[in-house]
Amino acid sequence: MNKKLIQAISAGVTATTLSALAGDTSVAPPAPVNNGNWCDTLQDMGTLYKDNKSPYIQEIKVFGRAHYQFSYVDGENNNVDFSENGGELRRFRLGTSIKFLNGFKLVGRANLEKGGFRSDQLGYNGMDELYLEYGLGDVAGFEDVAIGYGRYKVAFGGEEHISSKKIKTVERSNLNNFYAPSRSTGVLIDASRGDIDYTLGVFSTDADQTLGQWDEGIAYYGSAAFGAFDGDMTIDFVYNDADPVLDEDTFGYEWATSVTHQSEIGNWDLLLNGTYGETHNGAEVYGLVVMPSTFLIEDKLEAVFRYQYAASDDPAGFSINSRSVRNSAASDGVGIVNGGDENHTIYAGLNYFLCDHNAKVMVGAEYETFEGTVTDVEATTLWAAFRMYF
Repeated sequence: MNKKLIQAISAGVTATTLSALAGDTSVAPPAPVNNGNWCDTLQDMGTLYKDNKSPYIQEIKVFGRAHYQFSYVDGENNNVDFSENGGELRRFRLGTSIKFLNGFKLVGRANLEKGGFRSDQLGYNGMDELYLEYGLGDVAGFEDVAIGYGRYKVAFGGEEHISSKKIKTVERSNLNNFYAPSRSTGVLIDASRGDIDYTLGVFSTDADQTLGQWDEGIAYYGSAAFGAFDGDMTIDFVYNDADPVLDEDTFGYEWATSVTHQSEIGNWDLLLNGTYGETHNGAEVYGLVVMPSTFLIEDKLEAVFRYQYAASDDPAGFSINSRSVRNSAASDGVGIVNGGDENHTIYAGLNYFLCDHNAKVMVGAEYETFEGTVTDVEATTLWAAFRMYF
């Protein structure tokens, strides 16, 4: 990361904080008494300062998440068996957000894990997000208009709209991971009108881990969320003009659209997501995710199921997530070619909430098949994970 950028941000934040403290002696209210409740502490500890009446700094928060998981995979590729297991520090992130000057918000969050499968190394590994936004209020008939610039997570697809802090399966589906963009630098605008929430973005496809430049391709993003069919509907669209040979590309495909519907049916929550798009070489990639879930013990024990189907009209158009099956196969000396045309997965799991999503234990089992011209994979993965955030 650019040291001068870090120093400039730090100096600005420090100076503004000192100015605010000097100008308002009421600064931070006493920390709330939680009677030793560790869960309340975990949920409240991130707010370091809050004073909505201050003209300078209204709020300072710190936040972080730590996600560890273990997998055991038993499978075969083209009749060659593999069976491996391993742990992984999946995510370790720390960050801060500052609301200031009655409208501005600065957010920075760093990735601090560098290991991967069977390697739990710590160290700076790029920015997860780094952006500055300003709330304009009501503009031209739109409400709650906000515009920002920086490095963003681009939320494309039903599972990707759910933060990793709150996802119900240990890993998102292969279809989601195929279309989920890498973090990208750009301009993002949020607004609402009537009962529809809109998001528009223009992003560079430069893969810089801090703030990308604008000398690569450009991607255009749009999303609309609204109520429909007794639930919540979200429609996403991405068009990417990057040259797959000459440009870096944080999106990895030419265009895609996704439609998600979330609803409640009796005691069940149901997520339905359909995705369709095209790679730079013209291959169509499409699929469906069906994910029902229900609480077996209210607010404590949740059962989750997921079926995913993904396909391509190119025998090598689709690739599966490398985090479990591919890594385990490679560890056992079995290579899986990065391309296929049909993938089925079935997941069943339980989530036990120690402190809502702030601390939870997850277990799951996933069966999948992946077929292509030179690929014929069948595998079962057993998952166990601990997730926490503050």
